[in-house]
Amino acid sequence: MVKFKPYLRKSIYILTLTVLGALFVVLKNKQTQQVCEKLTIEIEAPVEKQLITQRLINDKISEWFSGGLLGTTQENLSLPTIEKQLEGMPAVLEAEVSFDLRGELKIQIEQRVPVVRIMGNDEGDYYIAKDFTIIPALGTDVARVPIANGRLTKAMIKKVYTLSTYVQENAFMEALTEQIFVESNGDLVIIPKIKNQRIIIGDNEHVEEKFSKLMQFYSDGLNYLGWDKYTIINLKYKDQIVCK
Repeated sequence: MVKFKPYLRKSIYILTLTVLGALFVVLKNKQTQQVCEKLTIEIEAPVEKQLITQRLINDKISEWFSGGLLGTTQENLSLPTIEKQLEGMPAVLEAEVSFDLRGELKIQIEQRVPVVRIMGNDEGDYYIAKDFTIIPALGTDVARVPIANGRLTKAMIKKVYTLSTYVQENAFMEALTEQIFVESNGDLVIIPKIKNQRIIIGDNEHVEEKFSKLMQFYSDGLNYLGWDKYTIINLKYKDQIVCK
């Protein structure tokens, strides 16, 4: 076995570090000169509740960065700046931007999930997300969530939001609900996708229990009588359903 003298081993070690350091510098310089050749946008959101699209993000990027990002070298790309701009959009919960040696700029967006759309209110047309963030409807795609209108005071909007979260967490009610209307007396009313029918919820107390009663009523009663048998189904009274 060949034995290296201590000074020779040290020389080889230093030479190896020098070569690796030089290689790192070359690769780093090459990377900073890498041109953005491809832009990939991924949006994490349920399809039916998608408020932002790839086209919308592309339009925003062209608006924020003159000429867009394609053809820009990495040294002229500020990934934190792009992330900050994206996260400034009300519908965006979180954005992550990365750039690789192949010249691909990847944008990954987690979108806030809307639960209801408020219309006919003094503050304009907007969505309310799960975390109660207000998302202006202007400049977004159309999400399939209940539309709320009627007597929409600030206090009632909070109640509409609470009811909407219950609706979204219940697969049957989410499929059934078209609209939420606030009566002049403060009653919350669900307008289902069944023609000419109104479901009076009343207040937000015992909502899950009311939904359970309604589902049982549809299953055990209206399946035999016909779902359009009644125009009004009133759930606001405890332990009973009043129909007209």
